[in-house]
Amino acid sequence: MPVTLVKSKWSSGNLIFHKVGTGATTGITFGEDGTGLDIKFFGDTASAYMLWDQSADSLVFAGGAKLSMGSADTGIDFTGTYTSDVIDFSSATIAPTGSNGPCFIRAGTYASPVDLGTDTDQSGMIRLYGTTQAAGTSYDRAIFACLKTTNTKGVFPIAGLAEVNAVASGNGPTSVQAAQFIAHLNSATAKLAALGGNATAGMYGGWFKIAAESGATTASGSRAAPIWVDNQLNGANISGSMEEYGIFATTGGSKPKAFIGFETTSSGYTNLLYFDETAYDQDPIFSAGTCKVDATKDSTGTIKIDLNGTTYYMGYWAVADLTS
Repeated sequence: MPVTLVKSKWSSGNLIFHKVGTGATTGITFGEDGTGLDIKFFGDTASAYMLWDQSADSLVFAGGAKLSMGSADTGIDFTGTYTSDVIDFSSATIAPTGSNGPCFIRAGTYASPVDLGTDTDQSGMIRLYGTTQAAGTSYDRAIFACLKTTNTKGVFPIAGLAEVNAVASGNGPTSVQAAQFIAHLNSATAKLAALGGNATAGMYGGWFKIAAESGATTASGSRAAPIWVDNQLNGANISGSMEEYGIFATTGGSKPKAFIGFETTSSGYTNLLYFDETAYDQDPIFSAGTCKVDATKDSTGTIKIDLNGTTYYMGYWAVADLTS
């Protein structure tokens, strides 16, 4: 009879498997290679169990069963080559109950965020690094999110919130950015190909687009724009000497052809700038100042600009005044 280095015994109502002897590799095998067994482990809650489903070659957590990982350098490690999704939530459903309610992946809540510690070097909650050597004219996406709606609830496929809370000491951080996007030719031999007739090609820090199919409608009083810029710095401690802008642009290296480039496949833009009833009589519109054209026609008002600390005014005229 062969010597078995794994023995079993009952202890306080528990069946315990333990190793006896030394030297040989010991273990417990269920079934045979190519002919497995279904193995089920029940929890304390009804219908909660873990199942090794031999016919599906899958480990199933059913009912209220869950996987809990302890402290380790790597909690879950995926290896090998996959011909389908590594993780698939396609058959899962959730019942949303607000920002603290269930979701497919969670790390903390707004009231109890995950603590990233006190290390002063760069850190992050999710980091993805990939590379490709493929040819062709298509592209790879590190992250792609698509959220659809057929009712009145709004959709935000990607959203971010960067908050500075109470600072115990010092002046607080120097960098607070809700999003950062950088496109970089990161080598002396890196290249950017010509557009080649592709209107969507090019190198951009971000591509923002709104679109509608023929027959779609927008309600009277609705608004649409690829980018919405909103300044809301409030409070008595906002320094008057700080620099605050709606858009801040910098250049370095080559000289750009223009600050803004315009190209159209339809009929262009109705106006270069538009100030509605809430803004037409506010800074930088200065209605009291006037300029003249042909030394005869006073401008309707002026627009204020600052060049290196010196204020200047540019006049504007009603179209009717210039054509009369």
